[in-house]
Amino acid sequence: MKYRHVLLAVNFDANAEYLVMKAVEQARAHDALLSVIHIDPDFTELYEGVRDFNPTALDDSVHIESVRAMNSLLQGANYPINKHIFYAGYVEDQIIKAIKEFGIDLLVFGHHESSWFHQLTLSSSEPLLRKMPCDLLFVRVER
Repeated sequence: MKYRHVLLAVNFDANAEYLVMKAVEQARAHDALLSVIHIDPDFTELYEGVRDFNPTALDDSVHIESVRAMNSLLQGANYPINKHIFYAGYVEDQIIKAIKEFGIDLLVFGHHESSWFHQLTLSSSEPLLRKMPCDLLFVRVER
């Protein structure tokens, strides 16, 4: 099977450069488009009741910083990036939305080794496995 469009889901932790390299390897091997997605969490869904946090007070500096971090991360990719996708919200929903919108057929996703309890209760990868509309490449990364 030849992939046409590879999507890398990445945050800006210490493993990000390694994940970029793995996604580039896949895109190059299949002569595919390569896009990158970063999702900032939507804090409005994480809190209930009275809180000091005011998401409407956030300005564009958070988004601008994400764009800068993404540009810096992708400088060494040595492969053309088709799209830089930035969303805010629930990771699973936003990744699936991007996959459908941009015709992605392979998602590259970093995965930390963790306990079975964490996998069942807190893992962002488990819901993706159940609902994923394309192939997945989980890349093992260090914590």
